[in-house]
Amino acid sequence: MADGKNLYETVIITSAKLGEEGSQALIERFKALIEEHGTVTSVDDWGKRRFAYPIQKQTEGYYTLINFESTPDFTAELDRRYQITDGILRTLIVKRDPRHVNAQKAQKAQKAAAEEEGNIDVEAIAVEAVETIQEAPAETAE
Repeated sequence: MADGKNLYETVIITSAKLGEEGSQALIERFKALIEEHGTVTSVDDWGKRRFAYPIQKQTEGYYTLINFESTPDFTAELDRRYQITDGILRTLIVKRDPRHVNAQKAQKAQKAAAEEEGNIDVEAIAVEAVETIQEAPAETAE
């Protein structure tokens, strides 16, 4: 994270009136804007969700989470663009703590290692055990 860049995540809620294609086009526009000023690390489309309460007289919207890396001054410009864009109902930009990000990466690595240990090929072990048992009596008979 050289050059004074920080990790951020932003959640964008777009209007259901735009439809899925319109929402995707809007997200692509903001993704391109973020890439001009930083690096997009991941985009997670949560899809269409029902709100707990109406927002601008609407009860549904499309949620998208974008993780990115940029300079601190860009987030103010991004927020300004969110506010003047039609079709965006709510947004949130949060600075991520690098220690938390590194801890999450370590947890994912541990989980992957545990899953690798947990993925024991039971059939191969059973075949090997049966072969060992079959060979053992043959050796003792000689």
